[in-house]
Amino acid sequence: MAPTLSPTTGSAALEPHESARLKALEQTVRDGLRDFQRTGQALSDIRDNAFYRATHESFEAYLQERWGFTLPQAGRLIDAANVAKVLSPIGVQPQNERQARAMKAAANIVTELEPEQQRVVARLVEAASETAPWEDAPPAAELRIMAGVVKKLEPDTTVYHPDSGDEVPFESLSVPQRYEVARTQAEQKTQAYREKQEAKANAPQPEKVNWAEWCLNYAAQALGPGQRLEIVVEPGEQPRVQARVMDGGTGEVLAEGPEAGNLKRAVLNLVAEVKG
Repeated sequence: MAPTLSPTTGSAALEPHESARLKALEQTVRDGLRDFQRTGQALSDIRDNAFYRATHESFEAYLQERWGFTLPQAGRLIDAANVAKVLSPIGVQPQNERQARAMKAAANIVTELEPEQQRVVARLVEAASETAPWEDAPPAAELRIMAGVVKKLEPDTTVYHPDSGDEVPFESLSVPQRYEVARTQAEQKTQAYREKQEAKANAPQPEKVNWAEWCLNYAAQALGPGQRLEIVVEPGEQPRVQARVMDGGTGEVLAEGPEAGNLKRAVLNLVAEVKG
């Protein structure tokens, strides 16, 4: 960590207008710690203009002493504020820092779009908000889908004409027809995404096994006299592990799981074998 500089020992004096600006920015941070966008923007201005130099040698030292922030914490706030700034013109207002950071991938796409394309995304968001199940702001994945659809519709992209169904270049369509194509594709991809998420949520969840606890319980409850649970490791460049139940007297293998590349998987293989 860089040493903290006092205002009288080695500090870099600010110009009067810089001091006034720093004071205003720090007031924003102080008053707006629950407002991630204002706080992030204020911290960004302090960092980018090096206003911290009046009392500290580095931005990191300033953050830690002045606000109790780490550099990564400040970075997350700044990133979230930047995302909110990018998305605001298309009608998307993240409700908190976490939601904003989740939308970073979508914001990155939006910054690559031409103004007209951004307006199309804004119309898609507005139209979707009328029937969508979400509140306040679209889920990050759905916003990314909308922005991604618009980005991929290049002038020479072949699309289906919204009226005739013929395959035509995207640039041959009128502005309303282009929007209709974008809306249709966005709705189809969003619906497919929702169905996939629903299927995933409704799918049977695999049984969770605490493999270490299973070993102890199985040894205590299921092994008979003279039986033992063995973990065999075969060394090499890629060690192989096998778990098996042995008869201690005869050396007979009573049950064994397939070999695996790690201990946990080897025991889980034996679990599956024993359970049949």
